[in-house]
Amino acid sequence: PEDMSIGLRLYVSLALVSSVATLGLIPAGLFALAHATFLRTRHRGAEPSESSGRTWVLGAVQAFIGAFFLAALYTDTVIYKLLRYHANSAVLNVALTEGSGDAVHLEPKIWTTSTVVVVGLSLAQFFFWRWRLRHAHRVESGGRRMPLLLQPRVVVLAGLLPLVGIEKSVYAMASLNDDRELLYASRPLPGPKPRMGRLPEWIHGVEPAPEVMPRQARLSYPLRKPELAPLEPGGQRPNVLMIVLDSWRRDAFSAQATPRLHEYAGGARVFEEHVSGGNGTRYGLFSLLYGLHGSYWFRVLEEQRTPALIDTLGEHGYDLRVWSAASMNFPEFRATAWAGLPPDAVIDGFLDEKGEPRTRRSDQKDELVAEAFGSWLRARGEASDERPFFGFVLLDSPHQPYFNPGGPHQPALDNLSYLELGLTPEGPELEDLKQRVYNSYQNSVLHADAVAGGILDLLAEAGELENTIVVVTGDHGEEFQESGFWGHTSNFTPEQIDVPLYLRGPGIEAGVENRPTSHLDVSNSLLELLGANPAESGYYSLGESLLAPPADRSLVVGAWAHLGVLTKSGIIQLPLEVGAEEIWVFDEDWQPLLDVPARLTAENDALQRTARECRRFLTLE
Repeated sequence: PEDMSIGLRLYVSLALVSSVATLGLIPAGLFALAHATFLRTRHRGAEPSESSGRTWVLGAVQAFIGAFFLAALYTDTVIYKLLRYHANSAVLNVALTEGSGDAVHLEPKIWTTSTVVVVGLSLAQFFFWRWRLRHAHRVESGGRRMPLLLQPRVVVLAGLLPLVGIEKSVYAMASLNDDRELLYASRPLPGPKPRMGRLPEWIHGVEPAPEVMPRQARLSYPLRKPELAPLEPGGQRPNVLMIVLDSWRRDAFSAQATPRLHEYAGGARVFEEHVSGGNGTRYGLFSLLYGLHGSYWFRVLEEQRTPALIDTLGEHGYDLRVWSAASMNFPEFRATAWAGLPPDAVIDGFLDEKGEPRTRRSDQKDELVAEAFGSWLRARGEASDERPFFGFVLLDSPHQPYFNPGGPHQPALDNLSYLELGLTPEGPELEDLKQRVYNSYQNSVLHADAVAGGILDLLAEAGELENTIVVVTGDHGEEFQESGFWGHTSNFTPEQIDVPLYLRGPGIEAGVENRPTSHLDVSNSLLELLGANPAESGYYSLGESLLAPPADRSLVVGAWAHLGVLTKSGIIQLPLEVGAEEIWVFDEDWQPLLDVPARLTAENDALQRTARECRRFLTLE
């Protein structure tokens, strides 16, 4: 914060040293273990040449580990500047999960730069180690010792350890006393923080509430399967087609930004106050298909439970199909939403004769999705397949790095560079970069719009459009530094969670809906349109009916480690796990509101309701 007091600035500066020193215990522990092992070997009588060789190997390994640690620490700094959170399990999930390359495109410059930096740091540390080793040998031979104040044990015992102790104690007291100014100023600091909050009491003045994500709980979803009313003799249920544009924020839906989809919105019901159920693809699509808060994701993934919507359609004879320009392995939808579908029903890999990807560009893969959809639709017609179908289409052009074949919004980027995003300073350079990035995004949205319009054209040409419930939406939004962030997954601001939504087809009255709605409402509303009893939706969904949404409600949005509760008092960020971190309240610009107890007290009903919803489909073991 720019208005920090001098005392707080001093604390944060010293705390940075303390935090890095604490993280430094990781490589230090590895060094100590290696040295202890080597010394035991030497004392057992190893030959001098062997000891010398092992010493050199030890020095080289130590230098590389140290260099890798420093590079990782710097990478964390860049990640924090982009997203305002540190490298965590979500980042590890991206690194280790198959298919994540479709979501995070790291340009070659990153790998080249990283290699040069790690090699350079390794050499620098190796030569420093050699100098220190020679100095140690001279001391053993009676040479002059390093000045007392510069000796490592003195620096650690008299400098770093007291500093770490003071910093951790001050933070712990701030956590205990709910000193929001200090806690917020400490958020950029890496490393563990000693929290002493009052969860599960949450905060002074708020009624105790259960955990958002109880650790010892088993999934109990659905409580009861949806039942569809019987068809009249000779009747047939309508098709369902979901078209999702990745990273499509609400203000990118207009006659200018998306002319084809805007054209098809004529005769549709358009929801103008709609939010996603998550600030990333994982939770946006999860809430869309399941009607559940993001807190249920990990339980659903563990048990590979499929959505009530998909199960019900399958039981009623629907032909279930998925076409996606992004891998359905990341996020893990093949193991969740699509787990019950045959492998050939999920088309997300476009390979050539050699088994290699035909392209890595999302705009070209969007076109391949449309081509595959058209081929399937023609084959269906040729086979006179009269089964109703459920189709899910995910177009990926608007996702970073905003691949597109060019467009009217200029100047735009040739290639998106995360290094450039993370290192560009404030001022005219940043403003120019923001405009170029946003122009690239607009061009990619325009391209996805053309592809989506073409898919709907194919549906109309096949004579299926009027008998199809069409859902058009985005999985989440995208931010371009409006609140100091790039992209998504980092906050619950309108830029990251507000998305377009419209429905058209049998049983849907055209018009504009201005009451607040959410992705949570979609799956149960589709089942309602297909004949399910709206009064029983609570057995398999946390959503409301899109056909008659309540006029006033708090909305819940999911993220990797948090839920966001959108209330009149502000956006309340709840940690999924008790004690993981403090509860925060932000305004729509993602600035902290420090009178947290009063705001939580004012929204206690919404918080209690959210907690109950997060436990509705769980059974405590």
